[in-house]
Amino acid sequence: MKMRYTLLLAAAALTLSSCLDRVPVDSIPADGVITDLKSAQVALTGAYDAAQSFEALEIVTLNYASDNVILFSAQAIVVPQFKAAGTAGWDPTAGGGFDSYYAGINQSNTVIKYLPDISGDETKKSDLLAQAYFLRALAYFDLARTYGGVQLVLDPSESPDNGSGIKKSSYKDVLGQVKTDLTLAEGLFGNGLSTKAKASLWAVYALKARVCLYLEQWDEAAQYASRVIDSGKFSLMPEIKDVYTTALNAESIFELVFSSADRLPFFTYYLPSDKGGRLDYIPSQELVGELLDPALGGKRAQLIRDKGDGVYVIEEYAKQDGSSSIPVLRLAEQYLIRAEARLKAATPDLAGARADINVIRSRAGLPDTELADAASLLRLLESERRYELAFEAHRFNDIVRTGRAAEVFGAFDPIFKDSRYWVLPFPNNAILADDDLEQNDGY
Repeated sequence: MKMRYTLLLAAAALTLSSCLDRVPVDSIPADGVITDLKSAQVALTGAYDAAQSFEALEIVTLNYASDNVILFSAQAIVVPQFKAAGTAGWDPTAGGGFDSYYAGINQSNTVIKYLPDISGDETKKSDLLAQAYFLRALAYFDLARTYGGVQLVLDPSESPDNGSGIKKSSYKDVLGQVKTDLTLAEGLFGNGLSTKAKASLWAVYALKARVCLYLEQWDEAAQYASRVIDSGKFSLMPEIKDVYTTALNAESIFELVFSSADRLPFFTYYLPSDKGGRLDYIPSQELVGELLDPALGGKRAQLIRDKGDGVYVIEEYAKQDGSSSIPVLRLAEQYLIRAEARLKAATPDLAGARADINVIRSRAGLPDTELADAASLLRLLESERRYELAFEAHRFNDIVRTGRAAEVFGAFDPIFKDSRYWVLPFPNNAILADDDLEQNDGY
């Protein structure tokens, strides 16, 4: 059956979002609400809660936007060609979780503004402040790769007019702010690693490597990835299935942990009915074929499962009690980041890039590649990222940022050759509520 692109957004992602661009008046923190380390920790907990929400939304939305995941009922690959109000395919009252990002940003902003002035253990203060900068950076990074340029709000909401007059910053300026926040966090963190369920210096390095990749700052991307890889604090799990069956495993750098009491919001979307799910989404037939090919996917066939009738389901978030983690940052990605940075550097390091790719291929049970030219290695790397990070919301942005979206996604629908549709539109409610927020071009 020939796949086709449809003009739809992940319906489940929309049910998770309430599309609100400002913090409600009744949740605006009073002046000086953070008065001690305990209240700072409470505010920071709120930022982690928001991260759970927006990272879940990011995974559902961007997985569905790529050619890795399809809507089971429609059996169609989807790209984010969201039409303007009144046209088919896009509900302008929804928006992929826009408000969740800013809820988390507001919590981080509150900590960043008030924590430095309170008394308390300076080491603890530095650690909490570093976490706040990291979480703000994470939120703005995901906003930028989802919507392009967004409004940079760097102060907490303290009046109904908070943020008035703030226009959208450019995509590169938003990523520049992300990098600045990560640099501030880097200077505040110690080099310990108490738990991978919260931000750390190593999470800063890993996210900074990713951001530098998006900014095409190849030397820095390789440098920060190397800090993580060479730290000795992380190691690849023996099998890729161990990454998603074992929380806070050796490969994890930073992950968002859920439990049966605090469940992963979208876990039922990938589960079949006999496992208590609704099976909204399944892997695309093309990806299934490649994962099952011993010469391509290798052991990464573990990422999917035939539920018994020839229909394959996604295993990564399949714990029936909803306790699957979201692996925000893990070691395998750092090898792939460094490989790409080495290939695209002013003086390419082909041997180093090939070695990094082969580390990932080895875990997948595949032979070392002997490719000797940069172009071939880059195309192989694109495939390795597709398989290794299959359901972690990287594929869509990988194709867009490398300039291949018109070719790869446009092959399914010519309209996607138009770069205006490589970002999502802002939700209509946010546009109506804020005169300073301009809709993305094309919507």
